[in-house]
Amino acid sequence: MNPSSIKSGASVGLVGLGVMGRGVALNIIKSGFKLLGRDVNPDSLSWLTSIGGHVAQTPVAMTSECDVIVSFVVNDAQTEDVLFGEQGLAATMKPDSVFIACSTMPPKYVKDLSQRLAKLKIHLVDAPVSGGKNGALNGTLTVMMAGDPAICERVQPVLSSFGGNIFSLGSEAGKGSQMKVINQLLCGVHIAAAAEALAMAKRNGLPLDTSLEILKSGAASSWMLADRGPRMVTESFDDVASAVDIFVKDLGLVLDSARQSTFPASMAHAAFLQFIEASSHGHGRQDDSAVIRNYTDAA
Repeated sequence: MNPSSIKSGASVGLVGLGVMGRGVALNIIKSGFKLLGRDVNPDSLSWLTSIGGHVAQTPVAMTSECDVIVSFVVNDAQTEDVLFGEQGLAATMKPDSVFIACSTMPPKYVKDLSQRLAKLKIHLVDAPVSGGKNGALNGTLTVMMAGDPAICERVQPVLSSFGGNIFSLGSEAGKGSQMKVINQLLCGVHIAAAAEALAMAKRNGLPLDTSLEILKSGAASSWMLADRGPRMVTESFDDVASAVDIFVKDLGLVLDSARQSTFPASMAHAAFLQFIEASSHGHGRQDDSAVIRNYTDAA
């Protein structure tokens, strides 16, 4: 480990205490760091204090104490507000401090953000994650990391607190976000395909629970089928791990990236249409497994 790496006991900032952020918060604290958190939801802040974390009531309360700040907000618009909004952190972050961006965002935005922060002598580590709520709780998230190698090594202990697999994609910010876009392409296609397969089984009178077990046991299986399939079978759409509208957003990023690189992402486009149809029918805030309702509600 680099002698300059952040040490256990140091203060770490965390912005965003939603579904993913809460699991991350637990693991950062478990790893021995002092955690200072910010979130727009008062209930999330109360929860943070209940697990031994500390609330940073003002931006400077976080930036004066934390040399590393991790962000788990939803998207680029929220990231922009976190850094440069009325209560933005960038104005008071110390020189040589590090902002770890774990949100799913457009690669170009992340690349530009790195340059903007560099002018303020702030380092950006582009580190989106995959693994969902359970991965965050278990500290087993996959981290797609890009940034200055020395800075990435400095914050490795923080990333390791919630990341079970940390992959380096080079020194250029935006490459981690590009990899996350590709990850979401496959996730979205797999969920949509699982929904179509199970809906077809139902249409043909096959028992869904048995159909799911058969599909999981052979070559047709996927992580998404195993994870989302049970919710599709039991129609447990209000127990939200990741919402339909998240995939409307993420597959929109996939299609934007494909257009910019003149890449014909036809499978991603088909999946995007399924999720946006589900959202248009009022299912946007339900679990993303509710995409199966495109088929079953029309039956």
